[in-house]
Amino acid sequence: MRAIASALLTNPTLMIMDEPSEGLAPAIIEHLIATFKQLEEEGLAILLIEQNLGMATAIAERQLVMVAGSIAAETTATELSQNAELQRRYLGVEPLAERV
Repeated sequence: MRAIASALLTNPTLMIMDEPSEGLAPAIIEHLIATFKQLEEEGLAILLIEQNLGMATAIAERQLVMVAGSIAAETTATELSQNAELQRRYLGVEPLAERV
């Protein structure tokens, strides 16, 4: 969280973040998502590298899935969130919609 705040002090036009949700409580993640959405509305471009599918699809509509260092799929957040087969094939997870 401190690294994000420090980066914002420089008034960037692009912010690249690698796993910003790692180790954070779910309530903090929700706050982070809202903050990133607000920053995007204010004109900040965000490149997010994230394994948390819920966070990634909440923030960015355009989704690139990497497997073994190469882009394996380019899709949308809507399609990735709703397509159980894509989630299984590329992410090795049970679909978000089927989780309890």
